[in-house]
Amino acid sequence: MNPFVKRLVAHSKKEDKSGRFIKNGLLEIILFKIAILLALAIYGMYTDHVEQQKVKAYFVSIQHELEPAIKNGKIKNKEIDTLILQVTNCLKIITSPNKDSLAYLQENLGAFVKVPKQIFNFPATKELSSNGYISKIKNKETVKLLRKMQQELLNINEAHEYSMNRYLFSIEPFTNKHMNYVTISPKNEKDLFIEGGPKANYNNFHENMVLWNLLTQKLKEYKLQVIRQREFVLTLQDLKENIKQQVNK
Repeated sequence: MNPFVKRLVAHSKKEDKSGRFIKNGLLEIILFKIAILLALAIYGMYTDHVEQQKVKAYFVSIQHELEPAIKNGKIKNKEIDTLILQVTNCLKIITSPNKDSLAYLQENLGAFVKVPKQIFNFPATKELSSNGYISKIKNKETVKLLRKMQQELLNINEAHEYSMNRYLFSIEPFTNKHMNYVTISPKNEKDLFIEGGPKANYNNFHENMVLWNLLTQKLKEYKLQVIRQREFVLTLQDLKENIKQQVNK
């Protein structure tokens, strides 16, 4: 039993035969506890309100990130579709029995030496997560979409890092040894170089297993990148609509 209550009981037995004193004391204790609980409840409501306003402010910032990301994702997929076509042309030319077609190989090899930039960046979403506000979001579907978005972005970043490493350690050494980079560089980079230099012997590429494997792996990378980015854009669209509903509540 609480020491204070014990004293009240002892005092009541000696001084207050009617029990009025102990009743008043116990009532004061109950009222005091109710006041504390009420104050805690009000403070909790206030804290929750402040947190939800902060979450809503994050949602507004995230909205501004999603719109250009969706647009850029669609544009990037169209660019990669062109690169897929070029790599496919390279593989068809190499396997063609007509060796004269190898002269057109350099026109399509620009896709071979290109690593598309990773274009997605979400500072507001990252801040929301790092500051622990995802756990404050009450809409379960919003939380699910944010988690899905983070995982898909992680997959895209890891795939981009893998593509970059493959270029640095496999493709670039091969092109430096067997090709003239000026002739195969992307068209938008031609003005950066001086024309000329040694000519590559494209006839040697007809049965070059290394080039065949590198191009095949590059084609796979591009196709997987399109799939990942297409799914990512769909997730961003779903998240955009979901957050729009939360902001407009």
